[in-house]
Amino acid sequence: MTKNAAKVLLQTLEQNLMDTGTVLDQYEATHDDSECCNSKAYNALVAGHFALEKAIERINNQLNKM
Repeated sequence: MTKNAAKVLLQTLEQNLMDTGTVLDQYEATHDDSECCNSKAYNALVAGHFALEKAIERINNQLNKM
């Protein structure tokens, strides 16, 4: 039961990672570096995006130990 829940969580996080990546790519394509650096929302999304990557990696590492 917990392994299935972890897999569902992993799928959700992977989808969120793809979604945030798309938003970041679109923002970067339409804003210059200065706008990106000065945007609190953009920087928060970048932080969240990398946190998702780390969470996915940790979950995968734990699932591979099972």
